[in-house]
Amino acid sequence: MYAVETQNLTKKYKKNVAVNDLNMQVPEGIIYGLLGKNGAGKTTTIRMIMGLTKPDLGIISVFGKNTEKERMWALKNIGAIVETPGFYGNLTAQKNLAITADLRDIDMSRVDQVLEIVGLTAEASKKVKNYSTGMKQRLGIANALIHSPKVLILDEPTNGLDPEGINQLRDFIQSLAKKLKITVILSSHILSEVEQIADYIGIIHKGTLIEQFKISDSGFNKQDYVLLEVDQNSQAKEILTKMELDYQQVDNLFKIFCAKDQNGQISRELVHNGITIYNMSSIKKSLEDKFLYAVGKAKESVL
Repeated sequence: MYAVETQNLTKKYKKNVAVNDLNMQVPEGIIYGLLGKNGAGKTTTIRMIMGLTKPDLGIISVFGKNTEKERMWALKNIGAIVETPGFYGNLTAQKNLAITADLRDIDMSRVDQVLEIVGLTAEASKKVKNYSTGMKQRLGIANALIHSPKVLILDEPTNGLDPEGINQLRDFIQSLAKKLKITVILSSHILSEVEQIADYIGIIHKGTLIEQFKISDSGFNKQDYVLLEVDQNSQAKEILTKMELDYQQVDNLFKIFCAKDQNGQISRELVHNGITIYNMSSIKKSLEDKFLYAVGKAKESVL
């Protein structure tokens, strides 16, 4: 059973297909990165999962329960921030959350609990208009957690944050997922951020989920090749050939396709034979490579 699953999810706005036959499976207890360019269909997908937008076709399930048939159950088990969190600026964080708690008929003790979870206890009595963007994002997460959901959805949570704020929020979301043992769905168009935080990735392009995979099984952060620059190319070529290594020579550089544990042996052999190494870099596969390849394939299939 998946925490969230969509089957043939489709949404059209007049002639524009925002989401097209989308089949997404989000395992329980992980951080799932929904990755795509602006306008790819990420927010529409999230709004349908939350019940804010009605799909034209398809089924959405949360822990096996159909969200259309079990709408109240789904609302109790999904917390979310879509776009910028909205609060009353002239009220304190505590009073803002108290309004949400009252509307949801939740005990007021939960307000202090979620403020502690997001690290805002010391600023609980400060008016929200005096909060930084990062603090407002944390308060938004506190608001989304107030009813103790099983699934937390964050739509472009790093928008408007500076590099330090992005780094802090990323670490916070990871620690939050582990501490509360909840499933997090995180949408973003920033590949580097998703790569550092997510356990699973779904790539969406023009409303279609074109690829879905587990980060640890995808080969990311594994050496793709070694980029080598030396002072004696012909001698280096002889040594690499003798070592039976697969390589290519491009101008004054060698691309050596080998496992990372062979790097030391290569450098030792070169130095032992009097060759000076100017540069030896381990080049790794990245999420950007995977994303561009997947999108490129999707474009080719349309042609």
